[in-house]
Amino acid sequence: MDSPELFQHDLRRTVVLGAYMRHWGMPLDRQRFSRQTDVVEVYLFPATAESPVARFATVGASSFAREGGTRSEFLLVLPADLGGATFEEVAGFLMDFVLYSRRDDVMVQPGRGVPPSPLVPKSWPTRALLVDEAVGEDEEFERLHLGPQHIELWWLVPLHEAEYAFIQKEGFDAFSELLDASDSSPAEVHRPSLV
Repeated sequence: MDSPELFQHDLRRTVVLGAYMRHWGMPLDRQRFSRQTDVVEVYLFPATAESPVARFATVGASSFAREGGTRSEFLLVLPADLGGATFEEVAGFLMDFVLYSRRDDVMVQPGRGVPPSPLVPKSWPTRALLVDEAVGEDEEFERLHLGPQHIELWWLVPLHEAEYAFIQKEGFDAFSELLDASDSSPAEVHRPSLV
């Protein structure tokens, strides 16, 4: 018989993965990470004719919440070729981010930058991240519901180190203005730095 924790993960997968599939179609691949009864899965939704970007999204990251904090799943939007990285590299990096987000000394929320990391896929020059709301995605992702739990989908935008430093100094709104004025796609990990 399944443990209550694994049953909860199955319910979470049904709700969250179902929402992903309604909007992005069938996933191409999945990597599962588990430690005892803690399970997080990373799914790859490939680029299609309707949507030229690939999406990596977590299922299970939202099982963790600090007291009074939000429950979040995470999304990476990438070019169709994954910026030269492999599925395993991107899935592993996203899982490393999930573990980082659970540290007591880390506050992950929209508008915050995440410092450069050596765990980013080696082929990407963008080594830091910006946490943002799932801009450009369906409104359903603003709040998914699993019983009394509210789950938010947060977008992880790859950043150059100079962009991360700019956000730390000037703030999210100032960087958002640069992004809005740019022709570069935030999904393009090889884009030039905006600062």
